[in-house]
Amino acid sequence: MLVKMPVGKGFEECEVRDEMIKAFLEPSWPSMSGCQLHHVLNALGNPIGSESLNELAVGKKNVLVLTSDNTRPVPSQETLPAMIKAIRNGSPEASLRLLIGTGLHDWSPSRGELEGKYGSCLDQFEDVAIHRAADTGSLTLLGSLSRGNRLYVNRLITESDLVVADGYIEGHFFAGFTGGPKVVLPGISGAETIMRNHSPSNIDHQMSRCGVAEGNPIYEEMCEASRMANLRFVVNVVLGEKKRIISAFAGDPLAAHREGRDFALRCCKVSAMPAEIVVTSNGGYPLDRNLYQLVKGISNGALTAKNGGVIVACGECTDGVGPKGFYDMLASSESPSEFLRALRAGKIWREAQWEAQILAKTLERCKVMIVSRGVDAKTVESMHMIHARNLTEGLEEAFNVKPEGGVTLLPDGPSVIPF
Repeated sequence: MLVKMPVGKGFEECEVRDEMIKAFLEPSWPSMSGCQLHHVLNALGNPIGSESLNELAVGKKNVLVLTSDNTRPVPSQETLPAMIKAIRNGSPEASLRLLIGTGLHDWSPSRGELEGKYGSCLDQFEDVAIHRAADTGSLTLLGSLSRGNRLYVNRLITESDLVVADGYIEGHFFAGFTGGPKVVLPGISGAETIMRNHSPSNIDHQMSRCGVAEGNPIYEEMCEASRMANLRFVVNVVLGEKKRIISAFAGDPLAAHREGRDFALRCCKVSAMPAEIVVTSNGGYPLDRNLYQLVKGISNGALTAKNGGVIVACGECTDGVGPKGFYDMLASSESPSEFLRALRAGKIWREAQWEAQILAKTLERCKVMIVSRGVDAKTVESMHMIHARNLTEGLEEAFNVKPEGGVTLLPDGPSVIPF
């Protein structure tokens, strides 16, 4: 059988004997119907738990639209123009500003990169700002959340009389789901707030996993933060094959997200098929831009890997490893277990520790092989993993470790939710 794993805008391919393949874990997408814009307009016309965006915009003078950066496949060229039209119908003279939520990512795009991501609708915004979580001068304190975390957010929130957002919904490896309240926390929150939300104890919590929202301390705090930040309306889409919109949900940020994540769960929930070898990817561009993001596919692969097994993760990683701290924490530790002990003892507190924590937890029970041309063997090996130049080489090495191993395949790791 020819196995094809999405990498960048192409594929890694390898032939595997049919009898070795245990399962393909893929979403069960509904049949495509209508154009992508149809789903967005239908959602805007049928808001969930909220007045329409037109009605919310009436009388508003300063409207802030939140969106995601280039690491997320949000189809903003479809969602933003429709949202702008609805806002203008309610308040033709309103001042529109766009705030790009980056969380702790570092993105300094050119005008061309912005237009490539958001399209020509950029010209309809009076201002386009990129959130900087570490820039304390751009933040304001809204108060303390119920678990004691202080909510710092971009001060543009307090300068606006209506805050709305777009986004997309799929399983998230520790927040349960993307979309909804994540546009506020971590999207436009301060570094201190993000760090405490993504704390070692929260990441270790048994409910902090893909596909779980209720009882997930990370997700529940995100919901609380979105309310405190007065996020009033969202347009969230679910993306199917080729990252095309297959459904959309608009309205109250939590109510609309609840319906959207229920839909996503019905499409994406799969039965875990534990195997000695698991092959996964991040679904290609743009989520496989670096090794840091590739942990999402790895962690979902771990949900269906046997203890002592091998996870083969394919990613383009055009931006290399990603945050320097992510690399340093693992590379400077003698072992993943040694890193986790230091982290849980409070000896480590730095950006990207949650990604390193999740990867280290996986490395305690499985070998991880990185198939990528964007990071070299020395770098990968210093982080306690194995490097392969292509999928054929990666699977050959995996079978050397597990000669009689069966193979479970997750062609788009983050899009499935194994239980």
